[in-house]
Amino acid sequence: MMQLNPSVSSSISSEQFVQVEAITYMDHDLFKAAADGDVELFNKYQGGLHRLVDGSKNTVLHIHSRTGGRKPVKNVKRFLCFQKRVFKREFCNNFVEQLVFKCPSLLLQRNANWEIPLHIAARHGHSGIVKVLIERANVVLHEDPERGLDATGARQMLRMRDEEENTAFHLAARYGHLYVLRLLVKEDPDFAFSANTSGETPLYLAAEGGYHGMVTEMLDNCKSTVYGGPHGRTALHAAVLAGDEKTVRKLIEAKMQLTKQTDDNGRTPLHYAVHFGKRSIAKVLLEKDASAAYISEKERGMSALHMAAWQGEQGIMEEIISNCPGCCGMVDKRGWNFLHFAVVAVPPKKLNRFLVDYKINDFTNRNLFHEKDANGYTPIHIYFAGPARQLFGWFSFNSFLLDRELQVRGWKSWQFSDQMTRKKKHIRQLLNDIGDNAEVEGLRVHPNFREKVKDEDDVSFIEVVEKTRETHLLVATLVATVTFAAAFTVPGGYKSDEQGDATLSRDPAFKAFIITDTLAFVSSLLAVLLHFLLVFLKWSLVNLRFQVIGLADVLTFSAMIAMVIAFSTGSYAVLQSSMGFAIATCSLGLTFIPGLLIAYAIYYFFLL
Repeated sequence: MMQLNPSVSSSISSEQFVQVEAITYMDHDLFKAAADGDVELFNKYQGGLHRLVDGSKNTVLHIHSRTGGRKPVKNVKRFLCFQKRVFKREFCNNFVEQLVFKCPSLLLQRNANWEIPLHIAARHGHSGIVKVLIERANVVLHEDPERGLDATGARQMLRMRDEEENTAFHLAARYGHLYVLRLLVKEDPDFAFSANTSGETPLYLAAEGGYHGMVTEMLDNCKSTVYGGPHGRTALHAAVLAGDEKTVRKLIEAKMQLTKQTDDNGRTPLHYAVHFGKRSIAKVLLEKDASAAYISEKERGMSALHMAAWQGEQGIMEEIISNCPGCCGMVDKRGWNFLHFAVVAVPPKKLNRFLVDYKINDFTNRNLFHEKDANGYTPIHIYFAGPARQLFGWFSFNSFLLDRELQVRGWKSWQFSDQMTRKKKHIRQLLNDIGDNAEVEGLRVHPNFREKVKDEDDVSFIEVVEKTRETHLLVATLVATVTFAAAFTVPGGYKSDEQGDATLSRDPAFKAFIITDTLAFVSSLLAVLLHFLLVFLKWSLVNLRFQVIGLADVLTFSAMIAMVIAFSTGSYAVLQSSMGFAIATCSLGLTFIPGLLIAYAIYYFFLL
């Protein structure tokens, strides 16, 4: 006879029905009948049903609970001249009732994985079978006084565990079967959801799967709820991982303390939201409890703001500082504040706008730019030693904020950058180490932290600017040369009887050619002149040098556009006899202008 140990509901004594001296393996017909819910064959069966199993010790009720007991019924649907065969399946709920009536011990009999039929039905979401199993357990286990069970027999069945310590609650939550979970919770609302061998509770599994309805069901109807999960995580960590904002709100409403609860690595749900770039969820967490932004993780001592800056998540940085400005001054174990990370991961133009526009006062900014890490490096050191494109980003990052910091220190940007040449390799190696360590741990990190140090990175700031300026000067010189030559080799040539008089001098397209060619020549020549004057401009006037270079670049771009227009109008003037060909040539030439504008927009908004 079956006995359940009241102290340990999942243990079964050696005298129980589970331990059988002889078993009979199901043949094909019996297995198919169990799967389809054909009770007639089992009514004729003379042996004990609890001894009838398959190779994994699944009983008839296990097999039926897995398939759902659905017997295929062939229907034919007709529509106009077409017909379609549909194989529909129907429930056979009375099959479970008759099996349990004939052999009640099937309710609690385990297979090779220590699963009872309820576990199988819950995993596959067969709510009809789950309902019948619970009803029959309440009736059968209550009516049999020899089993030593009272009216709580069904609850004892619900609390039984498989070899991985999963209950039916765990399995329903893992696979997202809401209706099954509702039946279980309704029957046993007092059950304290303890963890399985992986440390997962039903609430954690539901949150991890993004099943908001299941989380709501357990929080609203269960009297005792356990929020824990594996590796010290909570259900709130899992909801953040799933990106389920509704579940995040529900869990915080149920237990506010979850916002500050950390995992084994010291990371809060806010750290998880930042790590996976979920700005909307980070906003919810900060609105509910901004103090979580002050918590630092164990490995590196990084706060959520550090992590946001590390990954270049400007939007999340804005949310954190808007809700918790006091965390700006926090440093990690290296002594880095968030600006040490931001100057590497956030594009200069965006970082400049962020520092000026968002809620960080000037005093805090100055202190943060001055703060040294354990190696004596400030954010400005890190900025200048960063990836090569950061040097070119200086043209847009030359804001009053950083410029004032250099002046307070008595630095000039070019002098400071030259001094950084000796330190650059060490800082770049430090950035690489940060990126490599994060990659090993599976953490997301901005690509700038993994750029390898190259020999050409040793060039000084002056050399970089001069090399760039020389390239721009070459372009301006070429444009001036081409447009100068085009002015004397005019389209259509000259009249032979009147020297110096162009053949197409009265043509409107020719006039447009002359005007735009002249504009291109003058603009490019002015750009060359500005580059020439830069030779006599002292490097101490670094801001003025940048302004002059910027003006020269604008003139060069203008000259290029005018040159393209001159080419198109000149081609049109000499090809007017074939109007279609002339229009096609002119149109193709003018495509350079939108192409140039698109390239500039990409550079300005995405690369700068």
